[in-house]
Amino acid sequence: MPDGRLVLRLWLSEFVSFVPLMVTMVLVQVADDGFARPAFGEVAPVPVVWAVLGLLAALYVYGALTRRARGTGIPVTVEALAQTQEHTFPAGRAARLRAVLDSSERAFAVVGRERLEFRWRPFRGRRSVAGSVTFDASSGEARVRIRAGEGLTGLQGVLRASAFVALCQMVRMVGAE
Repeated sequence: MPDGRLVLRLWLSEFVSFVPLMVTMVLVQVADDGFARPAFGEVAPVPVVWAVLGLLAALYVYGALTRRARGTGIPVTVEALAQTQEHTFPAGRAARLRAVLDSSERAFAVVGRERLEFRWRPFRGRRSVAGSVTFDASSGEARVRIRAGEGLTGLQGVLRASAFVALCQMVRMVGAE
């Protein structure tokens, strides 16, 4: 069952992205026909159509996030849109995490020994998220913290959840618990 709060937030985000185009269409229609009653009848359904298109786009993004999280054990909730994502890997997976960060094509600028700082490309483009890994020597666990910059959280669609996507990719590469 989809998380209603996440779908609502995605829908509002998508609908707001359609507002400039919707306003432009209404203004063109009014400029062509004036403020006559028949013109209002043609303009009135425009917001409803864009709201439905926004809902379809939101459901598509929700499906994309669900597909990326499948098999990782990470729940797809409204927290998927958070700018910062955290996850703890158990003791057996900490060494594998370090190896993934050293060998993955998505990871770059990996620096540090006890605390690793890195950049991760969750998508094919140049955009990346910043991350850090701290290793707990007593328990052997590794704690990953991924932060998406303002440039990514202001975007639409799956790009808005770039930190969540990066975390899902890392968990999948290291291996699910």
